[in-house]
Amino acid sequence: MSRSTHQALADERNTTVEIFINGEFFPRHEAKVSVFDSGFLVGDGVWEG
Repeated sequence: MSRSTHQALADERNTTVEIFINGEFFPRHEAKVSVFDSGFLVGDGVWEG
């Protein structure tokens, strides 16, 4: 697992998390973000609430 900017407690429920990308589900460890993604480059995000 990659390093993080903050401390977090391990939670076994997170081991089965799946990521949905372009119509397919992937295991958590296969999730990738392009360095050219606008969310990565300029902090774009989607907020609900």
